[in-house]
Amino acid sequence: MIEMLYRYSKEPQTDGTKKNVLHPLEYYSCADIGDKEKDLEELLVAYMSELYTAGGLLMPIFQERQYQEEPDIMALDQYGNLVLFELKRGKVGGDTTLQLMRYAQKFGRYSYADLDHLYRQYSKSDTTLTEAHQSVFDLTVPLSDVKFNQHQKLVIVGSTSDDMMIGAVNYWRAAGVDIDFLPYCIYKIGEEQYFEFFAKPYDVHVNPKDRKGILFDTNKSYDEAAVWDMFDKSKVSAYGEAVDEVRRFQQGDYVFYYHKGVGVIGAGIIDSTRVFEDPTKEERYRSVKLLTPKLQQDSKIKSLSASDLRKILNDRGFYYAATVKVPYLSADDSLLLVNVLRKRYSMNPI
Repeated sequence: MIEMLYRYSKEPQTDGTKKNVLHPLEYYSCADIGDKEKDLEELLVAYMSELYTAGGLLMPIFQERQYQEEPDIMALDQYGNLVLFELKRGKVGGDTTLQLMRYAQKFGRYSYADLDHLYRQYSKSDTTLTEAHQSVFDLTVPLSDVKFNQHQKLVIVGSTSDDMMIGAVNYWRAAGVDIDFLPYCIYKIGEEQYFEFFAKPYDVHVNPKDRKGILFDTNKSYDEAAVWDMFDKSKVSAYGEAVDEVRRFQQGDYVFYYHKGVGVIGAGIIDSTRVFEDPTKEERYRSVKLLTPKLQQDSKIKSLSASDLRKILNDRGFYYAATVKVPYLSADDSLLLVNVLRKRYSMNPI
């Protein structure tokens, strides 16, 4: 059970015409290329907010420890539901569903205190799970302890599966268990390797080559003056280890300035193909044509909070713990947000 990638060509025929031909490309698993299951685990954790979008974005709270009877990854959605991942670097067998059901039986009974203990071990931080969860999903009110782990979702990830495994997943789904199988594959094209992940629903991602909108962090947590510099010089900036995040933009993309704890406070359009750099501040930036006022003080801010965004965008959520608040916005949704924000600043729509 895997989708295929094909090379598409037009083959010359003996009669002088050309025929459309598809050539299936070989695909590989982590096992085929010598990667360990832990490599796949670390990859999914690092890019979970981009790869996995079924039912909303997720916050990883724990990873499997060696020689322990634990799922490979545990995560929470914005409602506090627990998602358990079991990963196989190669083909997935039918008994994997039973393995994951055992984990669900054990961890599905965990209280908030149990999950909080796991999260603190994982994060090596004194921040409580409630505080971290509120920050990641930018909730106006933190989730109460009793809301955590009311429902569990089970996810199996592997390169391919056998009929027994698919039959087992279908059986348990029919019995009311929230379980799914998500395949991945690796392609070798030239000297490069390409990773493909089939997260559901399949159509939620905006094509990066299309005009899009990105919620971008203003760096408030580390430098409260950074946002005023961005507005003053009509730019969007990233700093330190996050400097390459500005390369996600293309000319013509919308940028939405996201101020932690406040929301979207401004918007603009990337107006150049160039990426600029200021090594004295460990800064990279893109030039922006502002579509909202050039702010210079907190008292002038009008904003769209995380709850406002959910209402305007039909309950869509974002992963707020990163510089880029994925997922991307379509051009239509971007223009909608721009005009709602302009209205708050008493400006005419565009």
